Amino acid sequence: MRVLALIVALLPLQVQAAEIVLTGPPIWESAPLIALAEGQPVDGVTFTFRPWGSPEELRKTIMSDQPAMAVAPSPTAAIFAASGIGLRVMSATVTEGSISIVGRGAPVARLGDLEGASLALPFKGYLPDLMMRRIAQPGSESWQPHYTGNPVAGMQLLIAGRVDTALLAEPMATLALTQDAALGRKADLCTLWRAATELTDCPPAGVVVVNDAFKNNPQIRGAYLAAFHALAANPGNAADLLSLHFPHMDRARAGFSRIRRWTCPCLNGRTCWRPFLPR
Repeated sequence: MRVLALIVALLPLQVQAAEIVLTGPPIWESAPLIALAEGQPVDGVTFTFRPWGSPEELRKTIMSDQPAMAVAPSPTAAIFAASGIGLRVMSATVTEGSISIVGRGAPVARLGDLEGASLALPFKGYLPDLMMRRIAQPGSESWQPHYTGNPVAGMQLLIAGRVDTALLAEPMATLALTQDAALGRKADLCTLWRAATELTDCPPAGVVVVNDAFKNNPQIRGAYLAAFHALAANPGNAADLLSLHFPHMDRARAGFSRIRRWTCPCLNGRTCWRPFLPR
């Protein structure tokens, strides 16, 4: 799966705040932010990490007056931008192999093969629901969506046997597999996307805009990029950082080894995709 997570930032133009709130869901891209909060690498700036569990929590954080850096899926960021919330990309990552349909039984080649199955999906109207709507053939859905209100709920419902399958991002997919040996990866979301759309790539970045306050403090951006590069060189270390805020994530270390990752530093506001640690 190629999933684009965007690091977005929001700072008042007229001030350099002493505290910056960092926020993200339980995915790899949140780990560099947690590393900032653990290391406090910039003199005069306090980094505080607070998980977000829903798009509404994310919206409240980036709309508040407090300076913030947030991990947001590109479709979610695009929805915010369409609502008049000004954001600019600080850094972007593209991950391939990070979202899977997990369940019992044989792998599937298309969504129609899930005939009669219930499928847990997080956040109706956001990623990955938007991608699933594009993949599904109009009027031919034979599976039943079961929408949840946070990124972890689908995994919990699947393990409890309350849904047949769940669409799970890493590390939740790997964590589910470690807790129930009967579960398996039934499909990779990007594979289904390519088969349904005949497009080579999964959806690219949305347009995200923030103000220019970070230009006055390049140490903040530099500290983030240093944390990102250190974790990208040792992806499994992200599991330990995530476990500080999300229970049991240290068990999902192996899940990060299957993700192929690219990054975009987005210097000077330009689009600047380049390969980063391909696997």
